[in-house]
Amino acid sequence: MSKTVSTLIVTHIPSPYQVELFNQIAVSNIVDLTIAYIYQSSTTRSWSLPKINHNHIFLDDDIKKYIEVTKLVNIFDLVIFNYYQHPQIIKLINHRAASKKAWCFWGERIGYNRLGYLGTYYRKWKLSALHHSQAPIWGIGNWAIAKYQKEFGSKRHYFNFPYFSELKHFSHYKKQTLFDNKSRNFLFSGSLIPRKGIDLLAAVFCELADEFNHIQLKIMGNGKMRLRLEEQLSKYHDRVEFLGFQSWENLPNFYHQADILCVPSRHDGWGLVVPEGLASGLPVIGTNRTGAALEFLKEGNNGWLVKAGDKHSLYRAMKEAISLSETELLSYSAKAQQSVVKHSLTDGVEKFHYYVAETIKVFQ
Repeated sequence: MSKTVSTLIVTHIPSPYQVELFNQIAVSNIVDLTIAYIYQSSTTRSWSLPKINHNHIFLDDDIKKYIEVTKLVNIFDLVIFNYYQHPQIIKLINHRAASKKAWCFWGERIGYNRLGYLGTYYRKWKLSALHHSQAPIWGIGNWAIAKYQKEFGSKRHYFNFPYFSELKHFSHYKKQTLFDNKSRNFLFSGSLIPRKGIDLLAAVFCELADEFNHIQLKIMGNGKMRLRLEEQLSKYHDRVEFLGFQSWENLPNFYHQADILCVPSRHDGWGLVVPEGLASGLPVIGTNRTGAALEFLKEGNNGWLVKAGDKHSLYRAMKEAISLSETELLSYSAKAQQSVVKHSLTDGVEKFHYYVAETIKVFQ
């Protein structure tokens, strides 16, 4: 890009991984970046507010701020919308689209609620400006792009721009010695809710714990299923540990204490836990309805890809992981780290700059 491109991103909340990426983009000075956060926090997230080192505004349902943003939205060279489930954001999208200036939509795979045609019609109504424009779509993973292409057609530009994080925080530790085959430690990291499949993992662990007395499970995260899970796993209380919510900066310590990461989600648009686990040298068990698992996992190489919601498929993968020799597990570990070497924060910043330039070209 020959000049600094003024860019506005409208997104939901300041999640740690987005803030980390936006901070890094801001210091590059290739784009003049401003972020409009719809809310400063969310009751569904336990994250503390990360340190924000970029231009930003918290809208927080303040009508005066929305009026201000509406006046400013067409000043920017590019506007990227990362959210649409809010009436004021739909107004901003329509306002920007009417200006004929460069904009795009950036999102995870749509259709999680499986409303079928009702969901399609709802999005066609809500995102009519996107349907009737040439605006590119930045999909968070190829799984997302495939769904967007089906719903929004193939005659527009699509770019694969998933979530990134500083994986060197996780990969600084490399497993130089053989795993201890006297124990096999499984880790779960995520909200304790049905969508994350933690109930399936607990059920399968109970079955396997009766067969193998050397396996352990650590559950990191909080959620409404905590008490139920504690009761379900009470028979194996000496081999199961509930770690509760852990701050983002502490995650690498817990990854490095594990042997296998389990991500049994029934649906996860991306799932940043997958590349973080791989970067930590953990083979990952993921599902075919998790964007990052579809992107990175190779059966028999760095992990296992199982059918979402299928207990038998999860059982097979976990049993195979238990049965790996120390040498085999070390090989999986090395391949796990290698599989995400091109998914660093620096790679994310470079892709962002490239997609910004390509998106603006569409409108020239």
